[in-house]
Amino acid sequence: MTRRSARSGSGIAACLAVITALLPLTTLLLPSWLLPASASVLAITVLGALRRRFHAAWALVAQLLALVVITWWAFSPHVLIGGLLPSGAGWQLLDVLGAAGDELITGIAPMEVGEPLAFVLIVAAALIAIFVDQVAVALRMPIVAMLPLVCVFIAPQLAVPRGHHLLFAIPFVLALLALVALSGSAERQAERDRTGAGAATVVIAVLVSVVAVVVAPMVPVLPSADSGILAKGSSVNVSINLGNDLRTASTDEVLRVRTEQIGAPYLRLATNTLFDEDGWHIDGGPSGPLEEGFAEVSPSGLVGEIESEQARTWVSDVELDAEYLPVPANAVEVRGAGPGWLAMRDSRTVRSASGSSRGARYEATAVTLSPSREQLEASPWVSSSQSATAELPGASLRVEGSVFNGAIGDAAREVTADDHTPYEAALSLQSWLRGPDFEYSLETPVEEGFDGSDAEATEQFLVTREGYCVHFASTFALMARSVGIPTRIAIGYLPGTTTNDRVGDLPVYSVTADRLHAWPEVYLVGIGWVPFEPTPSIAQAQSVVAPSGSAGVGAEEPEVERTEAPRAEETATPTPTPTATASPSSGSDRSSAVALAARIVQILGIALAAALVLTAAALARLTLGRVRLRAAARGDVAAAWREARAIAIDAGLPLAPSESPRAIGSVLIAAGADADATRALTAAVEEASFSAAPADPGDLSAPLRAVARGLRPDGAGARVRRALLPRSLWTQR
Repeated sequence: MTRRSARSGSGIAACLAVITALLPLTTLLLPSWLLPASASVLAITVLGALRRRFHAAWALVAQLLALVVITWWAFSPHVLIGGLLPSGAGWQLLDVLGAAGDELITGIAPMEVGEPLAFVLIVAAALIAIFVDQVAVALRMPIVAMLPLVCVFIAPQLAVPRGHHLLFAIPFVLALLALVALSGSAERQAERDRTGAGAATVVIAVLVSVVAVVVAPMVPVLPSADSGILAKGSSVNVSINLGNDLRTASTDEVLRVRTEQIGAPYLRLATNTLFDEDGWHIDGGPSGPLEEGFAEVSPSGLVGEIESEQARTWVSDVELDAEYLPVPANAVEVRGAGPGWLAMRDSRTVRSASGSSRGARYEATAVTLSPSREQLEASPWVSSSQSATAELPGASLRVEGSVFNGAIGDAAREVTADDHTPYEAALSLQSWLRGPDFEYSLETPVEEGFDGSDAEATEQFLVTREGYCVHFASTFALMARSVGIPTRIAIGYLPGTTTNDRVGDLPVYSVTADRLHAWPEVYLVGIGWVPFEPTPSIAQAQSVVAPSGSAGVGAEEPEVERTEAPRAEETATPTPTPTATASPSSGSDRSSAVALAARIVQILGIALAAALVLTAAALARLTLGRVRLRAAARGDVAAAWREARAIAIDAGLPLAPSESPRAIGSVLIAAGADADATRALTAAVEEASFSAAPADPGDLSAPLRAVARGLRPDGAGARVRRALLPRSLWTQR
């Protein structure tokens, strides 16, 4: 391998290493930025390689100039295309950086990437590419170049843990191995051959990669005071995709609640309003410091004055590792949570700008509205109320045409055909989904392949009629929108169960991890957001008010048999089992089996990824050897000699690039290779190299195999080491 080809190979490896290190960021940031960022990395790499062909010292200068152009283009592409310098009014870099920081602070993963953040990502990718190219390719120090790449790779996992990113890890680790294998001068490679440092370098690269991919995500960012360094508390993905959280949830307590309300409240973490072809998206919107509180809950008065009452709720002993605080609906004030929390104005939820909910203690004041049945039925359709249309987020009514005109819309119109008001239609949808035709199941969506919340999954749910809270809530919300009712989906926790503890006159409720839940909310004009509960068997139907009653929104449905959620010690699955005949023990067995199976799959996945990484070099060397052996059998002298040299290098023999075939043959024979076979190979090489009319050498595979047998190590351990770390793959020849 020539020095120029080696440099080209290491440059390509550096480019791939940077791009694969960026891939996990797409789990937090939607990948609209990835293509231009990858293009900037490729441009930096190509420019550096071209400049090195003529003058190596100018490569860095050329790359820095390219960085200026990339920054210019990323900041103001339309100006660059016009061929003009950015104007003074447009060139406000600090404002752009500040806006990018605001996106990261207030955004919710997975988040859309705005122009300021895209600019930062593209320029940062170019800077990393320059560093890696200069350190790994120019200075030939690949291990040093790996360090920032590993940091970039694991950063998303530490920020928002979402599995082990094994699909991203395999190409990343292979790119790192290629970077190590192809970086280095001929002299340094020869020194590695003699000392075994090359193998040690690869071992270090593999260990660093495995630690980055497997171990680092297991370390908590904020360990609690009473836990070990590898301990990890209850965490939750607040997006609507709760399937994995529900199937692996435990009965461990995540928080305690006491309240002035009548009974324990639902606690909301986040809301989802926007629905598109990808499913539901967590609400963002305007926010401000939590200390400033929320706006007052003020119904418009369109249906008359609504009875309301303020009540305080205290939350403590929070073991939940999330960037949201669980709060009751219609929160107006949250006190004692500490600095760094944001009040999300539209959804009345609380999220963190920098921290975790673990260990939080706070007091939330919320308003409970108690409209009468007559007021609920007096709420008009949104389409007939201009004031409601103005105050509603547009996304709460948005529904795809395929949903409106498809099975979901048809079912909604059939179920609500006899209803005259939005409230009546919402009750009909709730009653229909809670009816005997539907069953609660965590396993069916996985088995049938619709474990999601998009339109396709919802349509499949309407066919199988088995699913869990996400499917019931999503179906309710989309069906309601199809008949003109604004909806959104809340993510949070079902009411806790009573304990034997009291604080003053207030009972203390315990909320466990398996109470995680999703439920829909309907916007009723003149009243506001009203919760409903279409999921059967886990909680009471909501917002069922008798015509003459004054029960508040969220009142229980009288005819439902179960009047409260089971106690923590009785709860075996993330929610009670859907059939009345199933026992708690059977639910516990199923939940334990699912958790065990998930853990086994996780371990097998990690083991498979590690095996692929550790055997990648061996598989590559084996494939290359087979190709050369077949060529040698056809009389290809060059292929046979390349394989003979590779066998010698794998055996650790010191071969100088300038040595003659006869000198190399002497080294092989001295090391134990079959003398006759070695002489046959060297004679064939000399004949092909120096004879004016070389004779056909015939089949050279037999002497090649004989040489390999003679240089084979005696011990099994040595054979394994040589197979896993074939030096010939990364040695200059």
